[in-house]
Amino acid sequence: MTSTLAEQVKINLTHYNQWSDVVIHAVSNELFAISGKPPQKLDDKEIDVEWIVPKTNSNSKLSVDEINQWFKRIAEIHGNPPQRIAIAVVNDDGTIVYYFIHEGIVKPRQN
Repeated sequence: MTSTLAEQVKINLTHYNQWSDVVIHAVSNELFAISGKPPQKLDDKEIDVEWIVPKTNSNSKLSVDEINQWFKRIAEIHGNPPQRIAIAVVNDDGTIVYYFIHEGIVKPRQN
């Protein structure tokens, strides 16, 4: 993965989704994480900063170990582990879809 992919997600978050304080973090040689604040809460949780990991649709195979490393590395950057991470899946045509990944078991929310 290159920082170009992270830049593409950052532009989407900043200009399309209107997030503020969007910053790209080089977590390792191959992994970039993006932190930022959405204009409004994404759900009923009180989360100060959201974390996003960009991935391309072509390398869609993920392992539990890889996801655990994301939580560990972001905890090292942020000082405490995030409650969740959003994965930004970037398609070949430039569309970006975001999915939440939670650490551990999460109680289902009621509608």
